[in-house]
Amino acid sequence: MENLPAELASTQPRLLKYYEWSLAIGWTLVIAVLLIAILQHERSQAVETARTQARSNFQRDVVYRHWNAEAGAVYVPVNGRIQPNPYLANLPDRDIVTRDGKKLTLVNPSYMTRLVFETAAREYGVKGHMTSLRPIRPENRPDPWEARALSAFSKGSGEESTVEKLGDGYFLRLMKPLKTEAECLKCHAVQGYHVGEIRGGLSVAVPMEPLWQIVRETSILIAVSFVALWGIGLIGIFFGSARLRRAIRERDAGERQILALNRDLLARTDDLETANRELDAFCATVSHDLRSPLSVIGGYCELIREAPAETHLETCADFTRIILKATRRMENLITTLLDFSRISRGELIREPVDLTAVADELALELRAKDPKRPASFAIEPGLTAHADAGLLRVVMQNLLGNAWKYAAQCPETRIEVGAKDRGGKKWFFVRDNGIGFDGKQASGIFDAFQRLDNAGGFEGTGIGLATVKRIIDRHGGEITCEGELGSGATFYFSFEG
Repeated sequence: MENLPAELASTQPRLLKYYEWSLAIGWTLVIAVLLIAILQHERSQAVETARTQARSNFQRDVVYRHWNAEAGAVYVPVNGRIQPNPYLANLPDRDIVTRDGKKLTLVNPSYMTRLVFETAAREYGVKGHMTSLRPIRPENRPDPWEARALSAFSKGSGEESTVEKLGDGYFLRLMKPLKTEAECLKCHAVQGYHVGEIRGGLSVAVPMEPLWQIVRETSILIAVSFVALWGIGLIGIFFGSARLRRAIRERDAGERQILALNRDLLARTDDLETANRELDAFCATVSHDLRSPLSVIGGYCELIREAPAETHLETCADFTRIILKATRRMENLITTLLDFSRISRGELIREPVDLTAVADELALELRAKDPKRPASFAIEPGLTAHADAGLLRVVMQNLLGNAWKYAAQCPETRIEVGAKDRGGKKWFFVRDNGIGFDGKQASGIFDAFQRLDNAGGFEGTGIGLATVKRIIDRHGGEITCEGELGSGATFYFSFEG
């Protein structure tokens, strides 16, 4: 075996190995970037979940405060945890005693909020704090984070939230401003606040550890999945590379064989071209040598027939008619043979063809040849085929011509052109009510020079249907036929693509 040319030997093992490792590294980077992005997303989702929980707690606390404020504060029994609020001592009705001697103390919105915060911290670990830059209660002074949030509120911010460390853990801290309402002036009017003015804020701290635990568990599962996906990808890359190497080796071996075959084909092509040139010359010679004498004979026959009747015998006129008819038939045969030989050599140009229009045009031509014949054509509208327009016309010309010819003896010629779906494929058909044929002859009906047993009384060369089949074969299609003696015939054909 000779070596491959440079353009066929460009795929080197070293270059393939470079691509292989480049793809493996790229795959690793993609997996790593996606894993980091997803893990960061999981962490941000945990923070967002905590923020949503904090907002929910804030809204709940605000609702409680509004309810308390609208009620004008509420009285609750005094116990070990709930004692009279010293900052409400100026109110004469801060403490009351029921008829049965039970002591009640007034719980305003701020006091109730603080009690709710203590319960939430004890039961659920959620911390809350109500603060102000000018608090009445010293414990309500803001810590540094709350002070920064209050400063932001004064500049137009509606919410502040970050993850901060509080004590021994991390919390999502969220704070929103509290605006002065009419009910608030009962206790805070002395501080100079007005309705609608920001007088402080309510902060909520949601523990992050339960959410971090969920993130850790989810992250482990995601990481294991990505590692498995990464491993499967690497296996696929290296396995595919091995298959590609084998395919390249097989391709190179096949190309060596093709090169050898091409050398043989080039030599044979030269021989075939020489033979084709000789064959074309032979066809031209045969056509010329046969047509020339036939034309002469035909011309003399015309002269003999047109000569004065008194100079010829009656039998001479009969002979001239027979000779003239034979010469025309032989000339037609030669033309048909030449056309038949050229069908397989021309370039095939596929395009959308209006089959209905072609059939309508050919039907008019057939009617013009025999205008007195009772005939009807049923041509389905909208028929289109993707084929060579010229060759498709030859197909329809032969099929409609045969249908017209073999239905000549019927009281009325009926020819139908249409399409139907057979086995999920579109088939065109030409149907007539002519002499039909024996179904046993269907297998050889498309062979050249084959004529039906019952077609002896009709002119023909036996090449028409062979021409049709050759055209259909060139299109990659199929052609079949159905018929019954005395009941007409139907020819079906389809095109590939």
